[in-house]
Amino acid sequence: MRRQLGNSTLAPVALSFVFAIFSTQAYATSYQDAVTQLGFSELAATFSREKALAISKLPDEEKLSLPELQAAATLQLIGAPMLDSNTNSKTLAEFIANYNRPDPAYLGQLSESSLYQRIETHWKITPDAKPSDFALELRQLIGQGIATGYNLVTTPWPLFATDRHIIYGHSDIDHAQQLLALLASEGLQARVGLSHKTSAFLYRDDWGMLNQSLIDLGNNRRLVEASEYDLHFEFLTASDKTKFVAAIDRYAKKDSANQSGLIRSAWWQPFYRSKNAAEGFASATQIAVSDGKETALLLSLPNQAPALVKAIQQLNPAWSVSPEATWVNLAFHRYLQGDYK
Repeated sequence: MRRQLGNSTLAPVALSFVFAIFSTQAYATSYQDAVTQLGFSELAATFSREKALAISKLPDEEKLSLPELQAAATLQLIGAPMLDSNTNSKTLAEFIANYNRPDPAYLGQLSESSLYQRIETHWKITPDAKPSDFALELRQLIGQGIATGYNLVTTPWPLFATDRHIIYGHSDIDHAQQLLALLASEGLQARVGLSHKTSAFLYRDDWGMLNQSLIDLGNNRRLVEASEYDLHFEFLTASDKTKFVAAIDRYAKKDSANQSGLIRSAWWQPFYRSKNAAEGFASATQIAVSDGKETALLLSLPNQAPALVKAIQQLNPAWSVSPEATWVNLAFHRYLQGDYK
């Protein structure tokens, strides 16, 4: 059986391209302005209309002037956000401000065969860090019965667009490899990223032997701390989330002990989430706990969140505690309600 983080878990977010036109209140009022701010205007000018049309995927691209079409294609090429009237213009400003900084969590496109090696390499070369004072103090969330689990974020999240972003947590990197191939076989397209986390959770006696050593917290409470990862997917459209859910339910969720036809290391409760409401997801509350340097993330049912926030604040009033709405897959939502399947 696979446990997951009781009142628990998660990790950060941000950006990419939502095809449309910039708001007049945005930092850039046109595609050309954005390209100029990013330093790509010369490249944009080299594109013929035919080349720009081949790169761009805007719905009304034929109506754009050649300079705007060239600029739109350039933004598409470098993965810059293309803001519509419903998107906060801060996204573009953040992208421009951070463009020259590498995004260490972004690894490539789902369609790229070399992605599998990059995922494995990224996983293996990131060393396990010695627990910080913050990580050691966090253990009291479980030791005092405040929570049954949490995730300590250890590497950044990729800068993906919120409305098309799904975060999928697991511990087996071979499962990640098979999941990527599964999604590609289902015809899904996505940008893919990987981030690391330490998953801490209360050990239960009926789990039997574990590969990880147990940390005795007293009061008959034992803690497991495991190095795990989050796979990040930025799909082409928000509706692709529904296709993702269907693929996981069919091929990556265990419903019986000896079930066949599943990818490696399928869990009773796959754990993935969306930053906005979507079909196949249920409402939850993410609680970010930070000492100003590191962040731990917990998940809770919305009606239990206020009490959890209060208890965390009482444990250490110096910590910042920030709840926000999130949406988790239905199997994990059942886990939050106490159902192990």
